[in-house]
Amino acid sequence: MRVNTQKKFDDWDEVVEKNLIEGDISQKSYVFNLLNDPTVYMYAFFKNKEGTPFKLYPYQDLIINDDSQRILFAAANQIGKSVTLCCKALHFALTNQGKTVVMVSKTLPQSKDLLREIRRLLNTSTLDYKADIGDSANKTEIYFKHYDEDGKEISQSRIICVPATEAALGYAVDLLLIDELGFYDNGRYFYYQIAQPRTYETKGQIIVFSNPNGQQGVLWSLWNNKRFSKYQFNYLDKPGNTQEEYNKLCKDLTREEIDSTLDAQFTNPAGGFLTLAERRDMQEERPSVLPFVLNKPIYIFFDFAKTQDRTVRTIGVPVKKNEEDWADEVYVYEMKEYPQGTPYTEIIDIDLKNLIKEIGKDKLAMVGWDNTGVGKGLEDFISRINQLGIMAMPVEFSLQNKSRIYTLFKLLAENRRIKIPFINECDTQLSSLRFEKSSRGYLMVHHENERDRDDFPDSLAGLCSLIIQPDSPPVTCEII
Repeated sequence: MRVNTQKKFDDWDEVVEKNLIEGDISQKSYVFNLLNDPTVYMYAFFKNKEGTPFKLYPYQDLIINDDSQRILFAAANQIGKSVTLCCKALHFALTNQGKTVVMVSKTLPQSKDLLREIRRLLNTSTLDYKADIGDSANKTEIYFKHYDEDGKEISQSRIICVPATEAALGYAVDLLLIDELGFYDNGRYFYYQIAQPRTYETKGQIIVFSNPNGQQGVLWSLWNNKRFSKYQFNYLDKPGNTQEEYNKLCKDLTREEIDSTLDAQFTNPAGGFLTLAERRDMQEERPSVLPFVLNKPIYIFFDFAKTQDRTVRTIGVPVKKNEEDWADEVYVYEMKEYPQGTPYTEIIDIDLKNLIKEIGKDKLAMVGWDNTGVGKGLEDFISRINQLGIMAMPVEFSLQNKSRIYTLFKLLAENRRIKIPFINECDTQLSSLRFEKSSRGYLMVHHENERDRDDFPDSLAGLCSLIIQPDSPPVTCEII
């Protein structure tokens, strides 16, 4: 692709160097054939923001030259979707007499941004053109006048920028360009009842550009439509973007956000363990710390590191709505992630003992931990905790037991019965959880990619199992 696109620039450089525009009929024919290519046209007559000839990227060149009647471009953010639309619109309107181009954005301000980009490009152009700008309450438009050899106006072409509303009605459209369709309200209604019918008379071309928005809605439907010529390019496909930049961006994003804005992937929501709404409602913008004053005993759960993951300690309390219930809700005070490689002895003999000393052992109801695969280094953990007068509860994350624990966690999330502090890494790990059923009917929860971890989710699920359904709930009594 890079070689093919660069050859187009080299061919035009040769035209300029040899002044083929002023050559014989054969040479002029060659020049005008080159200019039928929008990539060459933009390079020949337009400038980028730095003032150098405008060069489309290879993937933009590939898409903009596809003459299929239906095209869909699923793309990462900021790799040049909108400017590609503008280049396509300009080339089509300037080289075709009496044609109508309609560009659609989600809102009117966004549609006006497209026209501003077109005007910016025109301001850099070396073309001798005449245009009129129109603006109304629901659209903006630009008209280009076409003349014959004697200077007589023979027709007009136009580019109309509208929001994704009924403002697009009433036009017979030769080229329809739709930006970010995956995020439109009532996207299916807009596409099938407003947008597509605009091309029924003209047999016009439709090009859709958008970030994916999961395997849902009209964009996903079109992605599976055999009529569409489809393209998919991600953040690293753009020249100049690096793996290091990509990795930094991923640290602050959820799995859905990475898939949509960086990887241009259609996330499968059916296999997602938690919905986006469940995660949002679960997490609160507050510090991940214990309060100074504790009015009830706390529960602690450790998900100890095995190989490449990290130890996470989660602390919470049950919330009762009436005295008859053991616990209706789980309120998580703190989630603490230890640096990779932190030894168990430091976590238990120093950190945990200092915490117990600070709050008092009467304020600690139970300590639990994932006892799967941590080796014999923790065999005396129970005895050491019991010696302090605190209940200890090892938990085996076997398939059957993990299914039970995560089913409880999912139930709490669905019914909005768990609250946790917002931590970026925790949200990322929760978003990457996927589930499926085993042959024996057990719920199998796993992370989507090898690079994803599940330390926070395991710690949260383990804590919930202690608080809501403890195998040996602590017994309290009052002596009178």
